[in-house]
Amino acid sequence: MQDGPREDAYDVVVIGSGIGGLSAGSLLAKEGQKVLVVEQGEGPGGYAHSFKRGVYTFDPGISVFPQGHDHALPVAVLDYLGTRDRCRFVELESNYRAVFPDFEIETPFGLDEFIEAHARAFPNEAKNIDAFFRLCRTMHKQAHELPPQLGLGALDEAAKRFPTLFKYINATTQEALDEHFQDDRLKAVASVSWPYLGLPPSRLSYLTFSTVLSVYLEGCFYPEGGFQSLANALAEGMQHHGGELVLNTRATRIVVEDGHVAGVQFGDDGQEVRCRRVVSNADAAGTFEELVGEDQLPAAFVKKLRRMKPSVSAVIVFVATNLDLRAHGAVHEVFRPLHFDHDQTYEDMLQGKPGGMFGTVPTLASPSLAPEGEHLLIVHSLAAYDIGRPWPGEVERYTDEVMTAFEQVFPGLRDSITFLETATPLALERHSRNQRGAAYGWENTPAQTGGKRSPHVTPLDGLFLSGHWTQPGSGSLRALVSGVHTAQMVLSSLGEPGIALDHPDLPPAG
Repeated sequence: MQDGPREDAYDVVVIGSGIGGLSAGSLLAKEGQKVLVVEQGEGPGGYAHSFKRGVYTFDPGISVFPQGHDHALPVAVLDYLGTRDRCRFVELESNYRAVFPDFEIETPFGLDEFIEAHARAFPNEAKNIDAFFRLCRTMHKQAHELPPQLGLGALDEAAKRFPTLFKYINATTQEALDEHFQDDRLKAVASVSWPYLGLPPSRLSYLTFSTVLSVYLEGCFYPEGGFQSLANALAEGMQHHGGELVLNTRATRIVVEDGHVAGVQFGDDGQEVRCRRVVSNADAAGTFEELVGEDQLPAAFVKKLRRMKPSVSAVIVFVATNLDLRAHGAVHEVFRPLHFDHDQTYEDMLQGKPGGMFGTVPTLASPSLAPEGEHLLIVHSLAAYDIGRPWPGEVERYTDEVMTAFEQVFPGLRDSITFLETATPLALERHSRNQRGAAYGWENTPAQTGGKRSPHVTPLDGLFLSGHWTQPGSGSLRALVSGVHTAQMVLSSLGEPGIALDHPDLPPAG
């Protein structure tokens, strides 16, 4: 890592060192491209950049990582880069625990086991439960098999080949729940993981919900030492293959000449490096509106961009405690709905109340994050950027309400706190430079999911997108996959062979 670019020109400049930017940059460097990654923060990782508070190490924005097993694409990428030993994934023991006011459920990994856990709680709807979650798996399977680029002429054939996917591709999660279940409490329990995606079931894409749930049921992992180890492994892989990472450097302009990217400017002094391609891992709207300028883009594209809606933000409460959380039933992920009405939860959240809460106990998988005998609890609560009142004046009240909710899950928590700090949407905006502190890129509605999300290839020749603003969508795994896809497309645009990694989930070159 360095203070400034060593060269005046590069093949590719990557703006932002989130997981999507690092995966793209590292693979491009591995394939022989001269790569520069510029990061405005003090370290690589974006939402995966861990921070320390004394003896504690916290992850600010990511809690779990699916597909950390030996043959998964992310592990294959690290192996290909030569840095697999720099990030060890610890397999989690349990999927999640959900604690409602008068009901709770702990769910295991594995589709059959997950179905059985719900059927035990709602035996009268056992057949419906089986049908719903197997439908989720079918949606995921067909979405995975669907070719990434389909021309108009191929749509009819694809609809015949993937009938379930095309039937529900524009459905909300609530529509699928209503089709299968009678019990409103069951509907709430079956969709309790919606905070992972930032929208209640009535607005959340069923395609996105079913895909993410299905992947998570295959097993989830946590990087030993925190998510910084994953970011570092990608960054070190890039540097090992000749790439450069510059920190504390903000891109201020993408230079455009004759309708093609030609360089990137940095900082207050306007330092410029030339390049053939730019990959933006930054806020998509900010990329086009601030770094490029709407005058360089087609009017129809600008019109569509203005219709896109960013996700909500979050309040994150970072807690250290000497309470034995495992003895109190802690698993790595604990959802904490305050009632069974997810729409009401979302409306409460928009008004400045805690809602869409889930707590992570990373010390169960990685004890070294805190001193012996202590645990970390990181609570994410969805939050609007604008609640009609200044956030600094709301922090104490909001934090108290979050702690009250989790005191009921872990009795004695309040009296056992050894560290407490709260980050508001203002902090997320400052840290990520995502508009209004958006935690998930674009909202995960049916109108902004799958192929309707911002594509990797942009209308500006030479500019590509990577990360959770683009396809396939929000989430740490999908950000990494996005970077892999982007790297393939950049190589193809340069007339280079694709990534020389033999893996069934690697997208085709070209």
